[in-house]
Amino acid sequence: MPRSPARAEVVGSLLRPDVVDDEAIARVVQQQIDIGLDVVSDGELRRTMSMDSFWGAVEGWSPSDEPVEFRDDRGSTISWQAPQIEDRLAKVASPARDEVALLSSVTAHPFKVTFPAASLFALPFTFEPGVNDHAYRDLAEIVAHVIEIEKALVAEAVDAGARYIQFDFPAYPYLVDPAWMRKIESVGWTKERVLELAVASDNEVRADIPDDVTVAMHVCRGNNESRYLCEGPLDSVAEPMFQDLDYDAFLVEWDDRDRMGDFGALRYVRDGGPRIVMGIISSKRAELEQLDDVLARMDQASDHVSWEQLAVSTQCGFASTETGNDLSEDDQWRKLELVSRAAVKLWD
Repeated sequence: MPRSPARAEVVGSLLRPDVVDDEAIARVVQQQIDIGLDVVSDGELRRTMSMDSFWGAVEGWSPSDEPVEFRDDRGSTISWQAPQIEDRLAKVASPARDEVALLSSVTAHPFKVTFPAASLFALPFTFEPGVNDHAYRDLAEIVAHVIEIEKALVAEAVDAGARYIQFDFPAYPYLVDPAWMRKIESVGWTKERVLELAVASDNEVRADIPDDVTVAMHVCRGNNESRYLCEGPLDSVAEPMFQDLDYDAFLVEWDDRDRMGDFGALRYVRDGGPRIVMGIISSKRAELEQLDDVLARMDQASDHVSWEQLAVSTQCGFASTETGNDLSEDDQWRKLELVSRAAVKLWD
């Protein structure tokens, strides 16, 4: 039986098998259940990228002509053309609703579906004069329209049977990264101004979700072919993030102490407040962590947050884009097995 509240979670995406069909999705769902995960996903196997629950649902965008750069600790980089709004968005599909319908047909086990966080769109680069100012007056109008569309998409997923909605990749990690903050300030915005809009946006997009649906935020720092976008400790944004956001759980990337800092940001988590899912097992590296090390790091987290509020997961998905991270399917399943083994040791 799955634990409630969940202690062992998958973040979302799994490496794509050679053939993706209903049977392949049913297999990865069952494999997650067999491993012992309390909440599973469809692996997002039919998505070209993790945010397709939104971008696959709308028209009015194209790949940006100014790619973002993902990097790793060895200095290797790749460029990726993020979606760019170029016209007024129009909802034309509901991919997450379709995912829920299939998941409901293959399992009664708790599962999640994911959407991009509203605050991701609250970054000032979303509004681009000369690109989309003919369709929207300013950034606030874009964010409001995105929220309107995403609320409709979430409602359709909930109506189809979803009882766990996760929002991915919010603005907060950008606001602790020095390089990204220089870019934000270069277009006339301050950290405080972005943070205020981010919190308001993330609260608004979840405002109408029924109380019997778990609402989570995955505090992602970027994930593409084992590379990342953001670095820096969360301390300077942790108080509004953990205290002002009305979310049931936060899945926080914390697999790399050099890049992400220690667990000090957890001091802002309210007693009896949200569940904190510690993403301390890397989905970017093939090397398998040692169980004793995972347990030790969870013990460190418990210095700040009660065991009742803690859970464990990988730090991110395994394939936020179709290419996937630099590890094998066997590596992936060993990582998820480790998540389950840690949860058994800590809570069973």
